[in-house]
Amino acid sequence: MQKLLTVFILIGLMLSGCVYVDMNVVNKTEPGLDMSSVHTFAYKKSNDSRSDLETVLLQTARAELEAKGFVYDAVSPDFLMIVNFGSKTVVERGVSYKRDSYNYNYLSKSYSDVGVVKTGDADKNDNTVRIYMVTPENEGMRTFLWRGSATSQNQEGVAVFGKCLVKGVLLKFPAPNVSFREKLRFGTCE
Repeated sequence: MQKLLTVFILIGLMLSGCVYVDMNVVNKTEPGLDMSSVHTFAYKKSNDSRSDLETVLLQTARAELEAKGFVYDAVSPDFLMIVNFGSKTVVERGVSYKRDSYNYNYLSKSYSDVGVVKTGDADKNDNTVRIYMVTPENEGMRTFLWRGSATSQNQEGVAVFGKCLVKGVLLKFPAPNVSFREKLRFGTCE
């Protein structure tokens, strides 16, 4: 029993290493901002209804920024980081797909593949993660310092691919205005 469980775990790990998240990333720095002058950051929760997922995404963003040399300082940060995320399910009508099915042939006593091409509906999720860097003073009148977003279309929602989208947004941070496509291996986002 333990060997079977181990085999299933290994297969799951191999498959998760083969999954890629393809995303479009857009980053925009405010004109005249010198990102070398800011070194400390803090984050602010913006959405209480999905606080568990937001906490995971903020921790991923914090780890990415700390890997780039920024320091987390909750008392007197140079900028605040806000993570906004969402997922919208879209049903594509009339998608063709092959459905595998096997029939048993009683004369030859064997199974034969009688796959049929069917037309049906397929669900896909448009996932978006946006990260905003804003000034900490004057919370009512925030000044945006940097904005970035990553969007992808996957079968699963932001709860599964959100960490990869956060890594994609911050991949070229603090580079000025850039727009690019990125493909990250899902296994590296855990």
